[in-house]
Amino acid sequence: MGSDKQSGSVSRVGCDIGGTFTDVAAVDEDGRLVVGKRLTTHGTESQAVLAAVRDTGVDLTRDGTIVAHGTTLVINALLERRGSAVGLVTTEGFSDVLDIARANRQEGFNLRFVRNPPLVPPELRFEIPERTRATGEITRRPTEAELDALAEKLRTAGVEAVAIALLNAYVEPANETYVAEYLTRVLPGVPVTTSSSLSRQWREYERFTTATANAYVAPVADRYLRQLLSGLGEDGFDGQFVVLDSSGGAMTVDVATRFPIRAVESGPVAGVIGARTLAAGLGIKNFVVFDMGGTTTKVSLVEDGDYATIDQYWVGGSSRGLPLQVNTVDVVELPIGGGSIAWLDDAGRLRVGPRSAGSQPGPACYGLGGTEPTVTDANLYCGRLDKDHFVGSLTLDVGAGAAAIERLAAKAGMTPMRLALGILKLANLQIAAGIRRQTLERGRDPQEFAILATGGAGPMHGCEAAMEADLGEVLVPLYPGHYSAFGMLGANLRLDRREVMLGLLRDVDPASLTQTLERISGELASELTGGTSGVFDIHVRHSLAMRYRGQDHTVKIDAPYEGQKPPADVADRFHRAFEEEYVRRYGHLDPYSDVEVVELEVVAERELPQVVAVHKGGTEGTTGEIESRWDDSEDPVVSKVVPRGTLTVGDRIEGPAVVYEEGSTTVIPPAATLEVVEGGTLRIRFAGSRVLAPAEGEQR
Repeated sequence: MGSDKQSGSVSRVGCDIGGTFTDVAAVDEDGRLVVGKRLTTHGTESQAVLAAVRDTGVDLTRDGTIVAHGTTLVINALLERRGSAVGLVTTEGFSDVLDIARANRQEGFNLRFVRNPPLVPPELRFEIPERTRATGEITRRPTEAELDALAEKLRTAGVEAVAIALLNAYVEPANETYVAEYLTRVLPGVPVTTSSSLSRQWREYERFTTATANAYVAPVADRYLRQLLSGLGEDGFDGQFVVLDSSGGAMTVDVATRFPIRAVESGPVAGVIGARTLAAGLGIKNFVVFDMGGTTTKVSLVEDGDYATIDQYWVGGSSRGLPLQVNTVDVVELPIGGGSIAWLDDAGRLRVGPRSAGSQPGPACYGLGGTEPTVTDANLYCGRLDKDHFVGSLTLDVGAGAAAIERLAAKAGMTPMRLALGILKLANLQIAAGIRRQTLERGRDPQEFAILATGGAGPMHGCEAAMEADLGEVLVPLYPGHYSAFGMLGANLRLDRREVMLGLLRDVDPASLTQTLERISGELASELTGGTSGVFDIHVRHSLAMRYRGQDHTVKIDAPYEGQKPPADVADRFHRAFEEEYVRRYGHLDPYSDVEVVELEVVAERELPQVVAVHKGGTEGTTGEIESRWDDSEDPVVSKVVPRGTLTVGDRIEGPAVVYEEGSTTVIPPAATLEVVEGGTLRIRFAGSRVLAPAEGEQR
């Protein structure tokens, strides 16, 4: 492997699998941005990816081609329990940790409360005699005879993968490494996961579930990646293939195969990467990234030009689900999308979601056999979609969509138009609630943020959701329906590690911290480069997880200084930064408690060759009019229908209007104004809203 400094001829392809559509964005040999979109082929997801890549017409045989891939395969396998038979190897006396879990119970008054069962049943948990103390001292290592007996039990049980999670391995992983090396040797072809390779954090329950989840999906991910790479290879691809990491970077195939759990939210993160780049270009520091697809909606923040990450992710929700100690972009996921089904509950009240029509059969208006009304059907019924300009390969069936709306309206005892408007209102209220969770509930003023509406359905609902949540501006990038795939074009290789560093902040020694940073940075850099020599662009940053002594949870504080060498006053600098963030979040300080450092996080990022996409523009289209309905009024209003490809920087459109393009439709309500700003981005403002972004030609 050589230098990352390659020529401008590098091609990049981004592939994103969603619950309804599979999207591809690529840069062709002329530097133009091209896209492809196919309905997701559930069960054989690689088929839709390969078809969408071929639709772009990009030459995969070009030297230096990089394909970046984000997928919902991992999270879907965990949610649907479609993983492999896992054997858990743990310390003698601790095989019940997965059952005991935590003593907290969030649904205290629910007499029927039951947690989701562990991924590993009791009969597939195996104990071995070993012990590592909390200090890191190893007092017992299993013998070869004991490991031979363990291997035979694993063979007899027919496990397809092994997870090793030993007590206190976060401090000293030597016993886990020893057992893993032995089992890898005597059980060829069986993937082995150690908890310490994924997490060096304390809390054994969370570490155990992380290791078992990784082992559970490892064979599934391996088969899928092999299948996809084989298909790309048949099309002549021989370049670099990377998988999006949930924390905002990318992994090589080798890392993704060993640690597929790191891709648990690899799809949504790509849109946040793209949003950060767009924010810098427009001079806006604060964005709410609103990604609405066919099945779910994801809401995240870009604040001060960067996105936030969390170190614990819940599969199936924090009340009943499984915790994973995996860094992920801080995303609020909502069960609402274009395919969300409208229904009546036992009291006759209209509800929307969480069930979705997905891609098979899809909304009724897709004409693929769906019969239940969805959010997309309601948009079509209310005149906010042009049936002939939805997705290039799909013309909407107006009659089928209307029939679905009318059947439910008759059952509800209301007019079809009232029902359709109600469906859209309920969808927008759910989205607005998600936006408030990321802003108001975290001490942020919503009016200081603009919405970046992405996803196939995001631009349809961005304006009304923004008004519900009291945001005054909506931005729609080029190709919003392919934006997650587009974001992958700028992803870099990234690895992170967290290690326990428990002690008082005032006792932090700059020299000791420097040594620890150098050790971890060197290990991460070695893995990012595959241990090879060469000139690589690797950037490293670090942060401390801190709290007041006696608290349980922490606040992450990025290093308040440049570089990786802590200054002599490192404790004072971190203390000031901690107090500033604590006041911003919680509105007060605790002057009587000491500040504690709990963990050190180090992030290393290796830059991959970048490409500059040029919007091909010049798209032809038909301008027209359509009758639309808005708010609570069933009276029709004439809305302009405009193809986005005909718009140029400086163009303005007064609402109501519908702007269509490949893969998405932007809806501009009455009393809103659209302006095309630099880069072709659509900026929509409402009367009286606070100005966040400069207009074309204005002073920044």
